[in-house]
Amino acid sequence: MNMIKRIIKVMDIAVFTFTTIAIAGVFYEGMTLKWYNIVGIFVICMDYSFIPTTILHLITDRKEKWYPVHIFSMILIIVAIIMKIADIAYPAITLLAWYFYLWFLYGSILVNRYVGRRR
Repeated sequence: MNMIKRIIKVMDIAVFTFTTIAIAGVFYEGMTLKWYNIVGIFVICMDYSFIPTTILHLITDRKEKWYPVHIFSMILIIVAIIMKIADIAYPAITLLAWYFYLWFLYGSILVNRYVGRRR
């Protein structure tokens, strides 16, 4: 279980980093009014690193205070997959909320992990 916790710590950092880069890329696309393929790659990396990280958190963090948030994240993942399968379009504000939800969630997890350790 210690090995999985170490992997989760690295994956938390990866999700936060990919989310930060994806948000910056989408912002830059909006500023230049151009589409850059690399931004799409960062968004895919963000999403596909978030899903396994959430699953691992659900397996290992049952007694931690973040567990209900990870359950909520899994519900959001399931809803997004159902919407994708049912071919329901996502409103643009939903994608923006998704990006910032991930950014704040994993930023909070990282801050809590490293600031909480110093107390």
